Amino acid sequence: MDRGSLKEFFEPSSVAVIGASGNPEKVGHMILKNIVDAGYAGQVFPVNPNIPEILGIRTYSSIEKIPVPVDLAVIVVPSTVVPRVMEECARKKVRAAIVISGGFREIGEHGLQLEKALLETARKASIRIIGPNCPGVNNPHFGLCATFGGFSRRPGFIAIITQSGSVGAAIQCWADREGIGISKCVGLGNKVDVNEIHLLQFLKDDNNTKVIALYLEGVTNGRAFMNAAAEVSKTKPIVALKGGMTKAGARAVFSHTSSLAGKSEIFEAALKQAGVIKANSLEELYDIAKAFAFLPLPKGSGVLIIESTGGAGVLAADMCEKFGLKLPEPDEHAKSKLRKILSRYCTFSNPFDLTTDAFNPSRFRSVIEENMENARFHGFIIILDGPIPGAAEEIKKASTETTKPILVSYLGGGKIELAETTKMHFMGIPVFPTPERAVIAFYALMRYSEYLRKASLITVS
Repeated sequence: MDRGSLKEFFEPSSVAVIGASGNPEKVGHMILKNIVDAGYAGQVFPVNPNIPEILGIRTYSSIEKIPVPVDLAVIVVPSTVVPRVMEECARKKVRAAIVISGGFREIGEHGLQLEKALLETARKASIRIIGPNCPGVNNPHFGLCATFGGFSRRPGFIAIITQSGSVGAAIQCWADREGIGISKCVGLGNKVDVNEIHLLQFLKDDNNTKVIALYLEGVTNGRAFMNAAAEVSKTKPIVALKGGMTKAGARAVFSHTSSLAGKSEIFEAALKQAGVIKANSLEELYDIAKAFAFLPLPKGSGVLIIESTGGAGVLAADMCEKFGLKLPEPDEHAKSKLRKILSRYCTFSNPFDLTTDAFNPSRFRSVIEENMENARFHGFIIILDGPIPGAAEEIKKASTETTKPILVSYLGGGKIELAETTKMHFMGIPVFPTPERAVIAFYALMRYSEYLRKASLITVS
């Protein structure tokens, strides 16, 4: 499948919202309003036979009454009406349709027959479908927010493919709040047509996407999925979280999207072979994707922890050992130079504890600079504790002087922590709320780097 075959979902020249509503509490109103408010530059056509206009935009009684071609139809009508609407879209020669409506295979046999009917019509007319039973599509880089609920209007580098609206909404809200943004978010729903394989292939060549965050409950075609993932992973990292890994979870998955969850051991082994980084929680999915969106890959497992608080450094060290990361000691030359500028109360080891010197943020940069040429250090984890104004600028300066990743954990800093964290995210420096989460993110970077080296896709100088 070529990339252009999905382009209308993300960059349509015109959109019809079929089932648009004048009631602000209805999904059909929310989606139309989101498209308008996001600054979509194309033509928008609400379809509702009962009212003359919505949000000041003229409505049409059916999509066939719209006087110009329509690239994308967003369908928000009862499931029993969707097959008829799809026939109208076929006569209108629509290229793509997002079926938001639920009430299909997830509710049983009657819904399954409705799903088969809409798919049969769509295939005859060469209409691609995302859904049904899905939250929609968001592309901030194009100003297209054809979705409802939590979303981000901030353009970024993380693409989200999700079989759960709540998972996609959570990641988008976190990314928006932290000033990171997303490249695209797609809710798969029942995957009657477009599935995770098609979207991986599409996103592989998307210049706005640096990392793909994937939440799945069931895989459409296991072998084809792994082949596609392995191909994409050669050039772009994929982070995956799988729902339904336990018996209880598998039962919940079936009631959610009528997907069949496979055996967890087989799935995990296949992910590893394909170079996909497995996340163990929703927080990990976001944290790891955030790290890949901004940081270079480490060339090994050696980490220097630079901290302003002993307890958090201990937690980071514990987590490093748990994941097999190494904590080499700084060499004597670096220690000697640092002793000339730092307090004698500092701990000149690993973790490197700046104690009260930490309130001068340039000290963090000094420690990084004196150790960045040490071949045993492949990355740095900075732990900030308490109010440290100016930390963002100093860490940014250090990051421009090295190709090694710098991950920051900031805690206990109150309003200054919030301000500095916001600045760092805008500067492209990912910040994590706990030392443990920073370590897990570094470990994911290291694993992907290791995969590429073993696959002879990158070299170590």
